[in-house]
Amino acid sequence: MKTITLNTSDAMLLPARQQALALVPERSMPAPARDRRPVVLHFTYSIGGGGAEAMLMNLAESLDPARFRTVVVAINARPWPHQLKRLHEAGVDVHDLESTAYLNPQTLARLRAVLRLERPDIVQTWMHHADFVGGWAARLAGVRKVVWGIHCREIHRNHGESVLKSALFRRALSLSCRFIPSRIISCSAAAIEDHAAIGYPRAKMRWIPNGINADRFVPDIDAALDTRAELKLPPNAPVVGYVGRFHEMKDLGTFLRAAALLQTRMPDAHFVLCGGVEVELSAEERQLLALLPNPQQVRFDSFRADPWRLYPALGVFSLSSRTEACPMTVIEAMSCGVPCVTTDVGDCGRLLEGVGQVVPVRDPAALAKAWEQTLRLGPSAREQIAAQSRQHVLEHFSIEQAARQYAETYAQLMEVKS
Repeated sequence: MKTITLNTSDAMLLPARQQALALVPERSMPAPARDRRPVVLHFTYSIGGGGAEAMLMNLAESLDPARFRTVVVAINARPWPHQLKRLHEAGVDVHDLESTAYLNPQTLARLRAVLRLERPDIVQTWMHHADFVGGWAARLAGVRKVVWGIHCREIHRNHGESVLKSALFRRALSLSCRFIPSRIISCSAAAIEDHAAIGYPRAKMRWIPNGINADRFVPDIDAALDTRAELKLPPNAPVVGYVGRFHEMKDLGTFLRAAALLQTRMPDAHFVLCGGVEVELSAEERQLLALLPNPQQVRFDSFRADPWRLYPALGVFSLSSRTEACPMTVIEAMSCGVPCVTTDVGDCGRLLEGVGQVVPVRDPAALAKAWEQTLRLGPSAREQIAAQSRQHVLEHFSIEQAARQYAETYAQLMEVKS
């Protein structure tokens, strides 16, 4: 990559803490050795709070720095200091655009300035809105190798977005996908079918399942005991846990209905909802929470920087989602040896594949029954599930495997003449 210095007008578009470096006179800086590594620039809204962001973090830490220089550009990275620390420790250059909206004129101007500064060989975008905005910005900046990322099955409406605006955005994506991205990577086999149905070209799409750091997510009895003490959970109580955003697609209403059913049969059952606080539940969900026989046995834990210490404290990890792609949380729980129960959505059945239970969507009775069956397993059966779950992750869903496939995609693109 060529090293350049921003001109004054471009530099003023960057956040203040990046301006000082950008405006240092070129003659005062020693000439650096020429860096011949291809530059892969990742564009995302955030670096924390969801499965796509977790996968981005894992990938940025795992790509071979001898082969690629990794740059991350986020619309808003400030709420995630632990993730920023991880990226810096991995030698990743991070640009925080310090904004809250993709289409803010200042945001777009800052993104354009970063693209001029970094001159990436490849731009990888994460999620639909980043695909559209980052893809167009990259192509207008002269970047010909753009990789879109599919990390959910639906094109979601943002909060407050009208039905018309959502429909127009969906149409814009289906048109842009034909000529903006060179490749489209989907973490989910099911999502490939969904997107092909709305016009995404199959020839451009590649399935690369999510991957995790299995050295970080491990069975850990000490972490289990410490986390239970921290959350004031009885050491031997049956605990069902959820990790994720409090989003309508997660269908926490079904989770809470199932929780009420389980507590009628197992009054000592506790629940942990990690990823938000009670006030972030919808009004209907708060009403369902109040109807539990023992609502005081539900713990709320906002986003954790160390989720690998939470999973071992659970007796069951569960998703009640109405839609998923390839949920990172299921893979993380499996790697920690925790039995999983999920709804039959996305790639969940493929992830569990005989080492967990899959139940119909919006069926709280089936969900509660599967929880009870899992919680009542004896020590030998639980040990077997734990060993099989972790082995399944090591064989199919490690970050090393995923990073190798991303690197293969980037290398293939570098061989294609623009």
